[in-house]
Amino acid sequence: MANSSTSDLRGTEDASPGMVTVAVCTVGRPLLTRALSNLAAGRTEVVAEVLVVDNARDSTLDEKQLSDVLAPLPLRVLPGPGGTSDGRNLALEQATTDVVLFFDDDCLPDPAWAAELASYMASEPAVAAAYGSVEPIPVPGGRVLTDKAPGIGQSAWGEVAGPGEEPKWCPAVTSPNWKPGITTSEPTMTWAVVGSSNNVALRRSLMLPGRPVFLPTLGPGTGTGSGEDTEFGYALMAGGRALAHVPQATMRHDSWLGPEETEWTERCYLRGTVEALGHHVLRGDERASLLLSDYLVYFAAGNRYGFEDLGEILEWAYGSHTAGQRRQPLRKSDLR
Repeated sequence: MANSSTSDLRGTEDASPGMVTVAVCTVGRPLLTRALSNLAAGRTEVVAEVLVVDNARDSTLDEKQLSDVLAPLPLRVLPGPGGTSDGRNLALEQATTDVVLFFDDDCLPDPAWAAELASYMASEPAVAAAYGSVEPIPVPGGRVLTDKAPGIGQSAWGEVAGPGEEPKWCPAVTSPNWKPGITTSEPTMTWAVVGSSNNVALRRSLMLPGRPVFLPTLGPGTGTGSGEDTEFGYALMAGGRALAHVPQATMRHDSWLGPEETEWTERCYLRGTVEALGHHVLRGDERASLLLSDYLVYFAAGNRYGFEDLGEILEWAYGSHTAGQRRQPLRKSDLR
């Protein structure tokens, strides 16, 4: 089911015009309960249903507790296929509304989040994907830093390092320099112009036909561990779909990482970005090839961890790895 193309999505009539589905894939982190509580406490008049895709290896979700937290919003818990991409694809297939709002189980929606994204999607029917803003959970001394990635866009991250404390880093946050509204840039990485899939609204009827929305070989729970939203966003832009940044739809990312997790995550992002763009490069996409070159130059200029991962990337591109091949799953939780 999770590998079906968007032609299946186009055939499903929207049972609730103007309404949206909220979906979250989870690996059982305790933060999920707090996230759903935040959602339920906000403006939910436009939410037809909440879908929770359970991707945990050994599920410990208490469905009744989650239902109580969300009441009176309807909840469906879907047994997940294991990976984030497959889980999101499953939620898109199961949704009964055309617009589906996604967030991650370590993100906390602001009270107006769902209403703002739903309102924007209703006002811009040609937009295929609208990305809200993501800020780190506030901590003493925490701040958002930005960096211009030449040829790509503007990256952003959270950073904190108090006196005598180990530095911490927060990924997948948005830059205050991004322009709101529909992006007019050439196809690029969405994390450098509009946002990440930890805060996004997707219009099912405008997804790309003939392929899964998110590639099942990329993302958390796969051998790459990331890259699913980089590939997805690039594919949408290259396919002529409209993407937008909606800064008033805000999430708080509760993901301050210590040095070990930061290194693992940044190296994982390197592999994921290279494979995401490589998927298109190997199919003769010249724009993806230029972006990949720009990204590797940008990575090399700021690289803190050596080039250990480049060997695996070269093996994937020129050796035994092939586009679409599944490998041993990677998750930050494996570090613990």
